[in-house]
Amino acid sequence: MAQSTRARRRPPAAPAPRPARREEAAPPTTRADWVDRRLRSAILSGELRPGERLAGAALAERFSVSPTPLREALQRLAARGLVEIRPQRGAIVAPVSTEEAREIYELRQMLEPMALRDSIEHGDAGHREEIREAYDAYLASIGGELDAERLVEALDRHADFHAALLSRCRSRWLLRICSLLSDQAQRYALVSAVGNDGHDLVAEHASLRDAAIAGRAERAAGILRSHLSRLGAETAGLRARPRRERKSAGA
Repeated sequence: MAQSTRARRRPPAAPAPRPARREEAAPPTTRADWVDRRLRSAILSGELRPGERLAGAALAERFSVSPTPLREALQRLAARGLVEIRPQRGAIVAPVSTEEAREIYELRQMLEPMALRDSIEHGDAGHREEIREAYDAYLASIGGELDAERLVEALDRHADFHAALLSRCRSRWLLRICSLLSDQAQRYALVSAVGNDGHDLVAEHASLRDAAIAGRAERAAGILRSHLSRLGAETAGLRARPRRERKSAGA
């Protein structure tokens, strides 16, 4: 009888897998990976402007690659919303708009604090260490002058920090939606950095880290909501960022 009871017991649910960091999820080991990285750098740094046509022949010559990895890289960027592929017209850098920026940040303000509360409430020592490591990597990435390649690295480390904060949220769908919105927000990160009204972005992220590690879910959610609200307001102007001002990335 005891054996039958034990047989009917359900094993404990396995913890949700921790989201991989971007360099772990898609290491640049193929030509398509390499082109993806270069194109993404050019788009996020403003070298390739919103609406600009991405001529396949010119890009293949620029990167010294065949059309196949270039097409694969463009398809990946299209899936992230950085590129639009139009039938019979080819690929362009996805346009940006104040309406899209407003919608992205409004949705982030609604959803990310919800995910953060659940993540902190179900966190553990491993989660706290993950947050510390992601914050330290973000902080290390934003020092000094940022060229196009280091700019993308800083944006990725920033996104990794936000992903680490949310990583113990039990809703996979909520995490997927938050991740998609975060990817889209990267296109506006430079604009919001220019529009910075003087608040200390690094200090805001440090406050988020501290509240999450302390298990203060409501405080962390409030900090995150205010942080995203300010970024949304600063992005609304969509001012083009002069290259000489590209010194930090903390949006």
